[in-house]
Amino acid sequence: LAILRPFCEFDASALATTFACWNSLVPCRVAEMDLDDEDEDDDDVHNEWSLFDMSVNGTGRKLQKGQEDQWECEAHYTAESSESRLRGITNGSVKRCKRKAGSYFDDVPPDRLRATSVDLFLFYSQTYSENHEAVEAVDQIMEEFFNHGGWSRCFDNIYAVEANIPKELDLYIPAAQEELYNWVNGPNRQYEAGFRIIQSGEWGDYDGFYLMEGDSVPVKNYWLDVILGEIDAHKPFAVLGAQYDGDKWDSFYEDIPISLLHHTNGNGIYNT
Repeated sequence: LAILRPFCEFDASALATTFACWNSLVPCRVAEMDLDDEDEDDDDVHNEWSLFDMSVNGTGRKLQKGQEDQWECEAHYTAESSESRLRGITNGSVKRCKRKAGSYFDDVPPDRLRATSVDLFLFYSQTYSENHEAVEAVDQIMEEFFNHGGWSRCFDNIYAVEANIPKELDLYIPAAQEELYNWVNGPNRQYEAGFRIIQSGEWGDYDGFYLMEGDSVPVKNYWLDVILGEIDAHKPFAVLGAQYDGDKWDSFYEDIPISLLHHTNGNGIYNT
């Protein structure tokens, strides 16, 4: 898997700061714990509850076939709506379980127990040689990566790549979307270039990539483990992502075209 972290000219100087939380909200378990201390860490893992969607057509996390013996589930459990967070699923279709002793980690085993290789791509929209701030930001992130420890332990390799979009075409002007037909040309061309880079095979043989935009920041620990678990649970797929589920559109919801209303957020996982 490739993690594609795109950035452009106006957010180049802040790129390194977006990685600051990766050591407090670590991508994978191995980033914060020593695998030799299995007894202590194992207790923490087995004290964590997980909710599974037991409905036939539900979209929540499923208890996968062949994994039932790894979990100990409550016979009778009624989920509070604020706790289950499984949209459209009745409480009776939710099962609460704890992982049994000897079954390590929540979704995908990290480090030497994790079979999936993950590489990080710092992806600049223009050309590095023409932006000193972009080079400095990438150098800072790479220096932290090669110091070893923390979030860097969750990734096998790190690369700095570029889309080579001419500056005059690298546009993102939301305020002009009614007047300027190519107001979002920069992100669109960068996405296309990123897809070609991952598919090229020049950097490795990847099954897919996760597009993690610059304003996308972790909100929980072990987010990379969760992503890998979601990929394993939902494959095969072309695109794996989420629709917008906020409330900022409520006042004009009925005026939103279907193409926008049901579109998948760009921060998603793409099969290559």
